[in-house]
Amino acid sequence: MLRLHNQDSDGTRQAARTGHAAVVRLAPASVWRGVIGLVLPLAALAGGCRDGAPAAATEPAAIRVPDAASAAIGASGQRSAAIEDLVAIATAAWSAKDAALYASIYAEDAEVVNPIGGILAGREAVRLGHVFLFNGPFAGSTQTIAIRRIQYLTGTIAIVHQDVALTGYAFLPPNGLQATEPGVVRTRVAWVVMKRGGTWEIVAQQMTLIPPAT
Repeated sequence: MLRLHNQDSDGTRQAARTGHAAVVRLAPASVWRGVIGLVLPLAALAGGCRDGAPAAATEPAAIRVPDAASAAIGASGQRSAAIEDLVAIATAAWSAKDAALYASIYAEDAEVVNPIGGILAGREAVRLGHVFLFNGPFAGSTQTIAIRRIQYLTGTIAIVHQDVALTGYAFLPPNGLQATEPGVVRTRVAWVVMKRGGTWEIVAQQMTLIPPAT
């Protein structure tokens, strides 16, 4: 995993954990259009997958998870370590099905483009989208993220290129999202991350589906 040693000033932000209601709250239509593509850090099939038996996802290099996973989001003094913390928190939040924690690493004004072109605008839309996903099609899923490259544009802006695998989903919504191989949805994900007020956060995300082989 890429590590740089440029030092930045420290900053901290607490991420509060919240429980999830058993009943999924209805969200605006824009959330449902964008939500389907927010599939990417994941692994472990829950039953009923439309695409047959799950295939084992390729294991990426181990990702360091910060203490308690919610102690200091993106606040490490080293740039690459802070960005790795964002990935670790996303992974931990997906595993816990904690939509609030998952959304906390996104900026208030973040924009997320999903694999089928839908858009989620803002942190709250990301949270609501994941409430739906975690209580519906991806309730038993696992997201696995492998950082391919971190490209620094400035000392406080970077593009994080990732390979993401989603497994263990109960089903895929009938909106055009396809499994790359039986039981596995693979995507290429790019985050634009920015350091604001001493904290790194995701300001934009673009997801591209890897289609099945023809």
